[in-house]
Amino acid sequence: MMTLRPALALLPFALATVACSPETPQEQQAEKIRDQADAQGDSIEAAAANQAAQMDEQAAALTNQAGTSQGYDAQRTNVRAEALRKEADLIKEQAEARAKAVRDQGEAQASAVLAK
Repeated sequence: MMTLRPALALLPFALATVACSPETPQEQQAEKIRDQADAQGDSIEAAAANQAAQMDEQAAALTNQAGTSQGYDAQRTNVRAEALRKEADLIKEQAEARAKAVRDQGEAQASAVLAK
């Protein structure tokens, strides 16, 4: 009866050899495409986060300006502040969607390169 122990003993070395093999040019190109898409997505999200942070600061300033007063002017100021906060949230949400689309497109392009 034949045993598999000698073959199993060599399995880690075989897996390590396969895992450490150099990438093909297609794999390198696919990785580069993914990296570029990730960087572009990160850039989109960072720009939106900066814009949203500025809008949140403006909203906070308006809220402070309105104070605790309940007059019409204060109410309008609070409405503007809340609108800025909502717009900032929409900007971040839109950026996430755009970044995801860019990353998905990069992944599709990378897959196409690997499929060749």
